[in-house]
Amino acid sequence: MKPFFAIFSCIVLLAACKQKDQPKLNFDKRFIESTNHWTALYTNKDSTYRYGYIYMDPKLGLAVHSEGTFKIKGNVYVPTKTPTGAIQTIHLQNSKVKVAWIPESRFDELQIKATPSWLDSMKIDTTSPAYLLKWAFTYNEWHESAKALTYLERVKQINPNFPGLDFEYAYYYDINHQFDKAEALLRQSLAARPTDFGIYKELIYEEVFSNNMATAEQTYQAALPHCTTEQKAELSYNICLIYYKQKNKPKFEQWAAEAKKWVAPEGAQAINLEHLKNTPLN
Repeated sequence: MKPFFAIFSCIVLLAACKQKDQPKLNFDKRFIESTNHWTALYTNKDSTYRYGYIYMDPKLGLAVHSEGTFKIKGNVYVPTKTPTGAIQTIHLQNSKVKVAWIPESRFDELQIKATPSWLDSMKIDTTSPAYLLKWAFTYNEWHESAKALTYLERVKQINPNFPGLDFEYAYYYDINHQFDKAEALLRQSLAARPTDFGIYKELIYEEVFSNNMATAEQTYQAALPHCTTEQKAELSYNICLIYYKQKNKPKFEQWAAEAKKWVAPEGAQAINLEHLKNTPLN
């Protein structure tokens, strides 16, 4: 019996070692650090994992190409692939969700390649200013402004007047509480594009957060000739809300009246205005 027991023990030990050597799924990676990786997301449903490829989409931004689910059966990854026509590409927003990088040793089991064929067919120009600006936007959105700045500077070297670059720089300054720099940059942009509603909107944002409400009101007046009714409603409503939060009753009432001229009578903004007017400020 002793020889049999010894052989059996060795088999168990070898199996345990083999199991130990298998790459594990460690759910410790953020979406933004998983670009160009196959990732797994635990669904907490029947020990099922959703898997997909994370990449920077030129239009969507950071995205995952979700290809199906898999289960681990007897240390083997068993996939259930989504039909080609039903595969979704999903934009990934800033989130605390963590994913695991799928080990390359499992690619054959999941019937995937290190670089998906569909990604090759897209022929994405990773050096174009549009692609680089997507990265700047994404890092700004994920509050990693230092990394965003490196991409902003690369875009600036290629084309300092590239559309959207000024807004992303302003966003970068906002994150770092450099509102004066953001405002100066937008004023410069406004001189070049005096009818651009987006610039007026961002300027008012900067001025409000700098507590420069008088200037914000002046910017609003300058914006009016270049705004649609809906845009006028948005700007006036936002200023009205700021005065409400500041508990400045005279100014709130003034801007509530201004906003009421533009907001849709039965829309959410009109309903909110009536609610705020009937809510004591003190």
